[in-house]
Amino acid sequence: MSGYPHKRRRRPPSLVLAWLPLMILFIGGGTLARVANEDCAACHEDIGAAFAMTAHGVYLVNTTEAAYSCESCHGPGDIHVEENTPESIINPARMDEFGGQETCLDCHTGHQFDDWAFSGHQTGGVNCSSCHKIHVAAGQVTARSAPELCYSCHSDVRAASYMPSHHPIAEGKLDCMDCHNVHGGNVTMALDDSSQELCYGCHADKEGPFVFEHQPVNEDCLICHTAHGSVADNLLKLTEPALCLNCHPMHFHATIESVDGAFSTPQAPERGSFATSDGFKEGMLTKCTQCHAAIHGSDDPSQAISTGGNALTR
Repeated sequence: MSGYPHKRRRRPPSLVLAWLPLMILFIGGGTLARVANEDCAACHEDIGAAFAMTAHGVYLVNTTEAAYSCESCHGPGDIHVEENTPESIINPARMDEFGGQETCLDCHTGHQFDDWAFSGHQTGGVNCSSCHKIHVAAGQVTARSAPELCYSCHSDVRAASYMPSHHPIAEGKLDCMDCHNVHGGNVTMALDDSSQELCYGCHADKEGPFVFEHQPVNEDCLICHTAHGSVADNLLKLTEPALCLNCHPMHFHATIESVDGAFSTPQAPERGSFATSDGFKEGMLTKCTQCHAAIHGSDDPSQAISTGGNALTR
């Protein structure tokens, strides 16, 4: 239930207001009688019968608060027992993203929640109960299993995952939580702050270091790749050579002006036989990686003398 020790978070105004009537009663001299779990189960029979098998029930079974554990999340229950109205009890599932989550974070203080306040889910108004079920068996604490749970909000990711080139999520070989920290993290909620380090966890052969490096690889994998799915091969943002031409100028066999008719002498003999009437087509309809195969980096010098060996051809 609780991870590493962490500073207790201050209750937000929304939750303080919910407790205000009870605080006034206590300060004014009234007494608040504690309500035992068995009293709650008298009305909530299905929840009471299943509570012992829930994650909270398993955790609390040997604690001093076990007999009054319903009040741990729902607050003092004596007024609710007397009035028997939903408004007289705290229900985190009905509260907003501030009040509901703070009720959970009073106990769930592990380091994985440190960045929750600045996470995309928090700023997007997601409450804990949006994804989690409380009164269920310990192994069924999410409303649905991933990735369907994530797809219920992230429909664009669902669509991308069915594109021709995609990570094997639909095939069951990968899960959203293999890459994402749903309770916090950076803007993309990735498990690692550096996208390339996260990718290297599976694609270790691309890490290097290499003698001849491709700089975008060292900077960010997402410069060339898209994470969830693409119509281009290998999760590329664009097909070749359009992707490469975003950074690199056209190759010589695509920029040399061709001639009409037959000829015997190339316009640039030192550059081989590319300067033909079909040179432009060869340049634009050929994948760069047909020659530059070691696109992520190489320890072997290229065969092109003019590049100083760093053309990533082998």
